Amino acid sequence: MISGLLGIIDKMRIEVFPTKEYTEPPQKTIYVQLNPEKYSLKHNVDFCEGQAIGTSGSDLRFNRIEGEEVNFEFLFDSSGVIPPGKIKDGKGEVSLFDTISDVENSIKPAMIKPFAEVKTVEKEVEEFRKLLMGYNGETHQTAFLRILWGGYNLDCRLKSMEIEYTLFRKDGRPIRAKVKCVFKGTVDYKIMIAQENKNSPDLTHLRTAKMNDSLALLAEDIYHNENYYIDVARNNRMLTFRKLDLGQKIEFPPIK
Repeated sequence: MISGLLGIIDKMRIEVFPTKEYTEPPQKTIYVQLNPEKYSLKHNVDFCEGQAIGTSGSDLRFNRIEGEEVNFEFLFDSSGVIPPGKIKDGKGEVSLFDTISDVENSIKPAMIKPFAEVKTVEKEVEEFRKLLMGYNGETHQTAFLRILWGGYNLDCRLKSMEIEYTLFRKDGRPIRAKVKCVFKGTVDYKIMIAQENKNSPDLTHLRTAKMNDSLALLAEDIYHNENYYIDVARNNRMLTFRKLDLGQKIEFPPIK
């Protein structure tokens, strides 16, 4: 509430996870220095192309739908004009102290010590790079990331990073950098299979009750056997299986 009164904008954050399941708390949370001005999304459908000899066209056969790609450009600036970004442990919720500190920094004169040497952005950029694409020797993987900004939410991995330095001190050390990142969406294999094969009885399924749905019919659709609906009702701790509420979430466990 106070943040809203002070006019503080919610900063994009990137959570860094140790495993692909995203079940453990994040190891670090990165709050960017400035929210990106724009971002672009890319969706690809991959086809196997076949063309018979003597024909003028190709026969496109579906192969796969690739994960979503998103492009962001991040700004790093140590001139003092912009409050710095933050890297916090765990979920790293921003406190009221952090909010007030940002306000104070944003209204300070840009040149408090006109003859003092401005620090470089090299350390911040390198820390950002290591968190997003550093190699973990135990898991033999780079980081698993979750991007959160407003209503946008993506579990992803960093695909590429391009660093451009644009402003320098007299000694040639950079004080401003643009970091262009391409992230690719990732989904745990078991979840992906469950999403793509909705009729597999060997996986957990989640259904939302619609008008005129019945537990018996839903169970028959998933398990090809309506007799499992009593077990489903028991698993969901339902008081009755005769009537489903519109919008009710029902979990159908795998057949053991």
